[in-house]
Amino acid sequence: MRSGIAIIGIVIMALVVFFAVPMLGGGSANVCQALEKHNVSQTAKNITGTNSGPVHNVINSVGQSFATGDTEAAKQHHDHPDTPSAVSCAASYWKSL
Repeated sequence: MRSGIAIIGIVIMALVVFFAVPMLGGGSANVCQALEKHNVSQTAKNITGTNSGPVHNVINSVGQSFATGDTEAAKQHHDHPDTPSAVSCAASYWKSL
């Protein structure tokens, strides 16, 4: 009986980590918005070749202001129609690391 409870606890913790890490990393309570913000940061880094500096900061700031999560949720729904968008967004976040 105890091993069953332990397994359930481990599964719950894994689910919490699966969703919490993207939200903490993206600074949003919406996992799709967190993924979108992460993608904006990565794009700004790819464009400028650095994680800082005035050009990076402008690109990142402008992109972050438009990152609502709606675009990413729609993209994930299109790419994975049978999977809830939040699950797809979290999985895509983990794939991008």
